[in-house]
Amino acid sequence: MILVFFVLMSSAITKSYEDPDIITVSKNITDGLLNGVLGQSISSDIKEADKIIALTEKDKNGCLYFTDIDYSNTDRTTWIPSRHIGRLERLAILYRLEKDPAKKDELKSYILGLLDFWINNDFQSTNWWHNRLSVPNALGEFGVLMKDELSRKQMRLLGEKIGRGCFTISSVLYSHAGANAIDLAMSSIKFGAFAGSPKAIREAVKIVSGELDYSDDQGLKDDATFFQHGKRIYMGGYGITFINGMSTIIKLLSGTDYIFSQEQLAPMANFICDGMRMMSFGDTLDPTTMGRSVSRMNAQPLKGIVSTLETLASVEEMPRKDEIRAYAESIRNDEKSDFGVKYFDTAKFLVVNNKDFYFSFRGGADYLAYSEIINDENVLGYNSSFPGVTTIMSRGDEYNNIAPVYDYSFVPGTTAVKETDEELMAHEDFTYRYLPGIYGGKISGNAAVSLAKTTHEGINMTVSCFASGDAVLLMGAGMKDSQGRKMNTTLDQCFYAGSFKKDGNTVIHNGIKYTVLEGGALSAASEHRNGDWHRNNLPYASTPAEGDIFTVSIENNGSYAYSVMGENTDAEFEIIINNESVQAVKLPDGRIAASFFEKTEFSYAGKTYNGNAGEAIIA
Repeated sequence: MILVFFVLMSSAITKSYEDPDIITVSKNITDGLLNGVLGQSISSDIKEADKIIALTEKDKNGCLYFTDIDYSNTDRTTWIPSRHIGRLERLAILYRLEKDPAKKDELKSYILGLLDFWINNDFQSTNWWHNRLSVPNALGEFGVLMKDELSRKQMRLLGEKIGRGCFTISSVLYSHAGANAIDLAMSSIKFGAFAGSPKAIREAVKIVSGELDYSDDQGLKDDATFFQHGKRIYMGGYGITFINGMSTIIKLLSGTDYIFSQEQLAPMANFICDGMRMMSFGDTLDPTTMGRSVSRMNAQPLKGIVSTLETLASVEEMPRKDEIRAYAESIRNDEKSDFGVKYFDTAKFLVVNNKDFYFSFRGGADYLAYSEIINDENVLGYNSSFPGVTTIMSRGDEYNNIAPVYDYSFVPGTTAVKETDEELMAHEDFTYRYLPGIYGGKISGNAAVSLAKTTHEGINMTVSCFASGDAVLLMGAGMKDSQGRKMNTTLDQCFYAGSFKKDGNTVIHNGIKYTVLEGGALSAASEHRNGDWHRNNLPYASTPAEGDIFTVSIENNGSYAYSVMGENTDAEFEIIINNESVQAVKLPDGRIAASFFEKTEFSYAGKTYNGNAGEAIIA
């Protein structure tokens, strides 16, 4: 690797700075960091130069380190030594902005002392992500900012560290895909700008071009969803990382021959406009689309991607710029829209999204993975891997930061048994478990159907969701626990809005109306709960939390049917049939919708309807 880098550095010193595209990429990196359009890959926890400098001290070699950083820390998630890099780059930004020559010289001495300390010690995390992705990205930015101030030795040693995140230097990186590949391409581009390597940039562009294509595995899907860590919907977390990373790459390549064509960028634009936007409710992202990141603090709000979307909208080559800009504005202002119904066929995900009502139903498929535990995050999320999980919102903050006080036995939309945290954690790891069964769905006009029949840890289920433009009906049949345990169907579990109204088989809470049409007795209650963030995200230190939680559920004796809609909506569904072979309803618009779980038929109003297993009809 070192020999390869020497060749690259020789090119950089003799020829590369004459390459106009390399010059433009370097300028885009520098300008982006200085004007704030490009955020630091590792944010500095301290912004002021004097406060950063006050924490430095010399080691025995005359290098500078930070007295408040535990450099022996190897934590996989919150890796403390990386703060050194964030502060180092922050000083480099302030150095480039400083006009006073004396102050610049002072900053430079601290910057070079801190750089030498990192180079000499070469700190490593136990998590590859820091070593191969996060740190090379940040050091690449630093290197471009400071390359004219570095000695040849510093250039070489720093280049080796940045090269760990470059495809042309570290061939092992080719095994990564999706959002990780995007971030690695970003670090490869920064390496190319630092080392003067067009080859590194071209290779990064080649890799990213592949990530922009629709994928059969993880990455962008032709139904406008995004998968990561196998075939798992991941709009938040890695999906947002993908958008952030790609926006940076596109901005860095703008004005060069490396920039992608509109045709290449179209799948990403579709993902943002037709996928992310449909699963966003104002400034909030649907929590069931976020993978393990749902267990993190403040994970749902989308304000963090506003500047990213605006950056994309400012790039001339980007398709659907006006829609992307409008999406950014809707997040900034927490504005809802009337989108109606959409069914994402690859992800088997159904959404109703209107100004005062958001609903989603996660169906299933033999190829889909569900909940995820990685790095000890989301360790209680076992029941989130049930098909049929729902999200219901009228404001957008119903589930935000609910993790510490959530009862993970009773996830909205599921039929399950009561289990303690210890029992939930004792289940076999479900990260890459797939549930065989019968699945399907259909959309026609402003109506959609999603269906699933499977067995989850001994619980048999046959479920369907029938959606109109502003309301849904959910049905279950053949519900049975192999151990004979008491089962509850949870309609919702969210933060309490202060009051609710129960009238017979209907409950109204927070602008949402729940009506049980078939099944056990309806139960609704609020309670104050105390919890801790460490419960479902073990890397967090114990962080107590509390909140008032509202739960609406029914005791399940084998079947159920209930509707969900806005408080002022009067949509009417008529149940036609509900069993393990077929489930059918008359929709509010008068059409008949049905889910078939075997080849069968049924009659209604003098007409016969038939279908095969896994087929849905709207007629």
